[in-house]
Amino acid sequence: MSDSQPLDGVAARASVPGRSSLARTRTWARERSQFITLMLIPPIVLLVGLIAMPFVIGLGLSFTDYMLSNPPARFNGFGNYLEMFKSGEFWAALRLTMLFTVIAVAVQTALGVALAVLLHEETRHVPLLRMLYLLPMAVTPVAATFTFRMMFNPSLGVLNYLLALFGLPPQDWLGNGTMALVSLILVDTWQHTPFILLIVGGGLASLPAEPFEAAKIDGATAWQTFTRITLPLLKPFLAIAILFRSIDAFKTFDIIFVLTAGGPGTSTTTLNVYAYKQAIEFVSLGYGAAVAIVMMLIVTIAALVFLRRSRLMTVA
Repeated sequence: MSDSQPLDGVAARASVPGRSSLARTRTWARERSQFITLMLIPPIVLLVGLIAMPFVIGLGLSFTDYMLSNPPARFNGFGNYLEMFKSGEFWAALRLTMLFTVIAVAVQTALGVALAVLLHEETRHVPLLRMLYLLPMAVTPVAATFTFRMMFNPSLGVLNYLLALFGLPPQDWLGNGTMALVSLILVDTWQHTPFILLIVGGGLASLPAEPFEAAKIDGATAWQTFTRITLPLLKPFLAIAILFRSIDAFKTFDIIFVLTAGGPGTSTTTLNVYAYKQAIEFVSLGYGAAVAIVMMLIVTIAALVFLRRSRLMTVA
């Protein structure tokens, strides 16, 4: 009995530091959690103020017939949405938006991948070329668009001058519906191809060297290596680039508004321009808000479908 008591006392004393260490760990974890919570409050408040509240206000406006020329707003349920889906102008704007998005993203992806592969090899002039190709991303879109507007001038623009040098007829770049759409795609391609180049270039730099060395030993050509090794390995990077670029192209507004303002006629009126005209020019805020909400739903659903099909959100 007397022998067990000292042993019990030693065990009890030995267990005290462990309990103290556990208490300090719990205190540190609680303080860390409180610190993280405090640090998250400002960005959450900012996020709610800049995104959630405008969305809630826009959603509420979409269920009213609010017009700046005839206040106050009156609730009309799904009236704006029913009117929108019956409108031929809405469907024409949606088709044009999808056409613009598909063509622009396809051209930019092809050019971006080609440039990334060409600039992947480390040679003397490659760093300078990379910097030059990335410069369009640093230019303010509106400023660049005004420059292109001067270049597209049918009488004084440099593009028609270059066409004349090759014996080609001048083009009415912004006065013809088809050429206006082509002009918008050209400007968007110049501005955003570097984005694809940046993502794909980063992807190329992260690819393992072993498959390429094995292909070289097996005698594969450059085209076979590119199509059977490089492209499959680049699939996640291409998917991310296409997703972000498609979302951005679908809601393009600045270059369209500056270059054509949706014209000539309605030949370049995309959904974003259509929503702007309805809400600002025709002062129908309720109807314009409904168009904006539908645009957001289209982009969200398309992005979710793309993510599921591309399996970007799948955890291996």
